[in-house]
Amino acid sequence: MIKFFRKIRQKLLQENRFSKYLLYAVGEIVLVVIGILIALQINNWNQDRLNKDLEFQYYERLLDDVGEEKLIIEATLNYSKQVSEHAKSAVAVFENSSYANPDPVANLVDMYQASQLLDPYSASSTYQELIASGQINLIQNDSIKTALIRYYDIEWSESGVAILENTYRKNLRGKMPDDVQAKIRSACGDTYVKTGNSYFPKLPEECNIQLDHNYAKSIVEVLLKDESLKNDLRYLIGNEEGKKNDLMSTMVQLENLNMLLEGINND
Repeated sequence: MIKFFRKIRQKLLQENRFSKYLLYAVGEIVLVVIGILIALQINNWNQDRLNKDLEFQYYERLLDDVGEEKLIIEATLNYSKQVSEHAKSAVAVFENSSYANPDPVANLVDMYQASQLLDPYSASSTYQELIASGQINLIQNDSIKTALIRYYDIEWSESGVAILENTYRKNLRGKMPDDVQAKIRSACGDTYVKTGNSYFPKLPEECNIQLDHNYAKSIVEVLLKDESLKNDLRYLIGNEEGKKNDLMSTMVQLENLNMLLEGINND
């Protein structure tokens, strides 16, 4: 009988040790799991912080690009206005209008300057980087993300009247004597004005070239007989007006994007 109770007692002690071991093992596992969860949460917090910092860096860069874009569009509008003014003065000569300038040298300058063009480009490097790297989803503000996509996906510099062929340029420069063109290019080429951190082209307000009056008159008379030049010139004027309207519409979108970005950066 005594032996029986001893065996029962020994068995209970063994089971008690096993229970303690099992409880210890479970506790260790729980601690490891909690440690992993805490590490993951800390890592998530750090990644969220890094993403947030990167997001605001992109906001600042996008705002810089928008500011640059506004300057580009303003310069393009100004250049287009100058070309249009020369084109209207030239077409007045072609149409023998009472408003036409009687000076044949000035006529040649207007005809040539009307053929000038400005290759448009867009300040979209930050947006292109966001798309190419797949980091566009860093932009958490849905209004800004939508405005960015709607604005930059239009590619105003590569669409519409911005890329229409300038037939007048090719036509005129194939018929105006080279010496006259060289004189105008030398005295009246693009000038560059520093605005912000960039330089933007514009045509000079005045263009004075040394050219014999009778020689200039004879060239004008020959050019005026060419109906294709007059037709291309009219097309050019319409194109420049269309470009102006498109750019004004683009500027409205850009102002909206600028307002959204400024709101984020001022928070």
